[in-house]
Amino acid sequence: MRGVLRGLFAAVLLFLAGAGGGIAGLYLFQEGESVFLPNVAGMDVVRALEILGERGIPLQVAERVFSDAVPQNHVVGTNPSGGRRIRKGRTVSLVISQGSREVAVPAVKGENMARAETLVLQQGLRVGWVERLFDPKRPVDEVIGIWPGEGKAVSRGEAVVLLVSQGPRERAYVMPSLVGEPVNAALDRVREVGLNVGRVRYVDRQGALRGTIVAQIPPAGQRVLAGHRVHVDVARGGDQITGNFSVLRYRVPSGRPAQKLRIELETGGEKREVLSREVNAGEEIQIMIPSTGRTWARIYLDGQLMEEQAH
Repeated sequence: MRGVLRGLFAAVLLFLAGAGGGIAGLYLFQEGESVFLPNVAGMDVVRALEILGERGIPLQVAERVFSDAVPQNHVVGTNPSGGRRIRKGRTVSLVISQGSREVAVPAVKGENMARAETLVLQQGLRVGWVERLFDPKRPVDEVIGIWPGEGKAVSRGEAVVLLVSQGPRERAYVMPSLVGEPVNAALDRVREVGLNVGRVRYVDRQGALRGTIVAQIPPAGQRVLAGHRVHVDVARGGDQITGNFSVLRYRVPSGRPAQKLRIELETGGEKREVLSREVNAGEEIQIMIPSTGRTWARIYLDGQLMEEQAH
């Protein structure tokens, strides 16, 4: 009897051991599904995210560290490390490089200020101050220099100073009186002081000498800056209208080399070119314009609008 009980107890133990082993095996099978974790150390972070994302591996950025060996925005390492199988669904932590603690000041001389600021930021630096100075040889907002100098090693995040052109120094004038002067001599004087000629309109003005200025904008005595446009009305003499034509008169500014002159007429919204050729400094131009309504004559030298006359 005692032997039978011993045999029964041993059988129960074996059953329990087998059942326990089966349950444990089933648990391990369910929880033990794995996936291969590639080694992405040294890769660009975007490429690393693509590779790990394709395998459905959950990711998080654990930290960003400085590294002289790993470029900025590349993976320094992962936790757990790559090159082995891990449990499916396990989150992998990434350590991303911020690059070296020291970076080289970028070459920005000659760049536009907006482009220079972008290059500085891309290098991990920042623009601390912008110092401006007048420079007649460089356009406004062109970078003249940077401090510390280009190529110098500085700490990442450090502020740099941009030296930027403010263009030529402002020149100001008191607008002279042009009324009563011959148009060609007056407009030559306007150009000589750095002003530009705008609209030249020929009008009938009783008692005024033919070809003299009878009105101007800006008015005499007003403060104007270099480059400001001056508009004038010119008395149209008897020879300015011949039958059904008016006469366009223009004198090429003196002291300038041969240039390409182009004259364009616009009547009723329709434009046509009436002259296009090389001209010399001081040359007088006269063109007959059909009087078929208000006509605008635009005079260009080397593609730059010099005058706009109303006929």
